[in-house]
Amino acid sequence: METNRIAVKPFAISFMALIALESGGIFLLSAFPELPSMDVLMGLRIMEILIFFGIVSTWGGGMASVGLTRKLFRSGLARGITWSLIFGVVAAGTFAFLIIAGINPFKLVRVPLPEPPLQLLVFFITGTLIGPMAEEIFFRGILYGFLRRWGILTALVISNLLFVLMHPLSGTIPVPQIVGGIVFTLAYEIKGELTAPVTIHILGNTALFSLSLFN
Repeated sequence: METNRIAVKPFAISFMALIALESGGIFLLSAFPELPSMDVLMGLRIMEILIFFGIVSTWGGGMASVGLTRKLFRSGLARGITWSLIFGVVAAGTFAFLIIAGINPFKLVRVPLPEPPLQLLVFFITGTLIGPMAEEIFFRGILYGFLRRWGILTALVISNLLFVLMHPLSGTIPVPQIVGGIVFTLAYEIKGELTAPVTIHILGNTALFSLSLFN
């Protein structure tokens, strides 16, 4: 992919917008603890998607700068599904190996889920669709696209470090976030199609949350 897709201005505005929205969400939940956290999170992610689209369209050279065009949609979708199937087979093999070794792999990937049915539904919609779209637009399309001018390794390490830190950490090694971030980045790097990592992210989160639901 091109090494200068995202210029300083759209990156800086996007980064400040992300910080402002996330800080606003934290303040809102601390000031009004009775608010459903999942509803607030869904609202934040939808706002982020709309704002990032607006910033890229206005100052970033259009949606093509983050790898989103009608021309790239089908090929990115097909590649995302293919990568997901391959990754699923590898994950199943790894799970089988860990089970044989006496290690419970489900503990490594288990995600805490809300108990109220309505909040669980909002969690799944946000975590398997809206969240992946917002995160991939920023972390791959904007952040990685900006850092890419300094090389693949630099862009991969910094963008994925911030990607991991954005997620709640439970004290254990965040294996799903680390592995997922690397896979998403490589999928984006090869062709520059954002649809590919978005698809992998959506399918991966769906599998991860489903395992947690039945675990």
